[in-house]
This record gives sequence, C-alpha cells and structure tokens, in this order.
Amino acid sequence: MAIDRITPELEDGDELTPVIKETSRGGNEPSPEKNDRPEQNVGYDEAVKGAPLTAEERDRAKRESPLSD
Repeated sequence: MAIDRITPELEDGDELTPVIKETSRGGNEPSPEKNDRPEQNVGYDEAVKGAPLTAEERDRAKRESPLSD
C-alpha cells in the first residue's frame, strides 16, 4: 500500500512554527522558590496519603524537599 505524502511548499526564509510550544512552567504555577517549599511538600504528601503524616514521615518529607537547607 503506497502512502501519498504532501510536500510542503516552503520558500527560503519561511519560519517553521512547532506544533507544540515547549514551556518550562504552565499557567499561573508559582515559581520553584514558592512551590517547592518543605511545608508545601508535606501538605502534598498528606493529600496523597489521605491522612496526616506521622512525625517520621513529616521529617522525611521536609528533608527530601528540593529547597530544604
């Protein structure tokens, strides 16, 4: 089975626009300095777990935060 391909009619100097625009952050998402705080990560872990974290889990979440000291 042969596939008929469409040949684009491009001229020298034509700009090619990507179909998908790459961005590092979407919408109104906060900057990493605000979004990746240890407290924010603890809240996320609690939401995923569906219950408050134990003291050990809370310490681990704070320690593993990208912005922890």
